[in-house]
Amino acid sequence: MHLIAQLGHLTLETPNLDRMVHEAENLLGLRITSQNEHRVSLTSNSRRAEITFVRAAAAAVQSIGLEATSAEAVHEAKRRALRLGYEILSPEPTAAGSALGFVFRGPSGHAFEIHTAVPRDQPRDYLTSGIRPARLDHVSITVPDVRGTRDMLADVLGMKLSDTADDDSFLFMRAADGFHHSVAVVEGEPGLHHYSFETREITDLFRICDQMRHFGRRLVWGPGHHGANAQSYFTYYRDGDGCIVEHSFGMTKIDNDSIYQPEVWPTNPSPDEEWLNLWGVPPSKMYGYPGLPTSSIWKTSSAA
Repeated sequence: MHLIAQLGHLTLETPNLDRMVHEAENLLGLRITSQNEHRVSLTSNSRRAEITFVRAAAAAVQSIGLEATSAEAVHEAKRRALRLGYEILSPEPTAAGSALGFVFRGPSGHAFEIHTAVPRDQPRDYLTSGIRPARLDHVSITVPDVRGTRDMLADVLGMKLSDTADDDSFLFMRAADGFHHSVAVVEGEPGLHHYSFETREITDLFRICDQMRHFGRRLVWGPGHHGANAQSYFTYYRDGDGCIVEHSFGMTKIDNDSIYQPEVWPTNPSPDEEWLNLWGVPPSKMYGYPGLPTSSIWKTSSAA
C-alpha cells in the first residue's frame, strides 16, 4: 500500500543564502513564500513551499520531505519506522503549513520527513524572469547500501520499485502519483546528487540553458533523452553550492500500478543498448562529482 503521494519538499543548508535565493528566483523562476534572516522558502506552483534554504556554515541536505497520502499514512509510516528500529529525529513536521508529520533517519543517514499535504494557497501564476517549472518532481540520493535504502522506502513508506541496475548500484522508486520515480537511489557516499524540476514545456530545457549564461553556470549533461522506463528529456547543471539541478520533461506515468513489472538495466550498456541517454552522449565527469553531503544538524535525536 502506498503511504507516499509524491515528493513533498527539500530543505537545503547553505553558507550563501542570498545568492542561492537570488538564483532560485531568477534562474529557476521560483517565488518566495516566506522568509526571515536565516530561512527562505520558495515554490513554483500553488504549494506553500517546495524548497527551503537555511543559512548554515556549509552546504548540505538537511531533509527530504515526502508528502503522505493521508494523516493515517503518516501514523502508519511512523509505526513501521519504530517497529523496524529507525531513529525518530523529530516528532513534528517542518513542511510549511503541514498539520502532521515526523522526521526519521534513513539507513545511510538521510533525514526523511513524512508529512501531510502542505496547503495549496499560493498563486498559480506570477511574474518571474526565470523559467518557472511546474513542480519539484524528484531527488536522487547517494547511499553506500542501495538495497538497504530500497527496503526502507518500500517497507516503511510503501514506495514501489520502478527499475533497477543489473549490479544493484542504482534504482528508481515511485510514489502513489504514478510517475516513474520520486526518489532515485545511487551507490555512493551519503548525500544528495541532484534535485529535479519538471518543466512546463520541452522548450524550457533550452530556455534554461540560455538563462544559465547570466549566472556563470554551464551544463554538466544534456540536453538529452533518458531511456529505461522514465523516458524523460533532461538538462543538468550545478547550482551555486555545487549540487546538480535537473530540468526534466515528459517523465513516464505508470498507468496501472498493480501490473507494472520493474525492468533491470545494464550498468555498462553497449552502444546499441544505451539507455542513460538515447541520444548517445554519456554523462560528463562533472556530472559524476559528489553533490551535497547529509547535514550534521541531526547528530543527536530530539525525539524520544
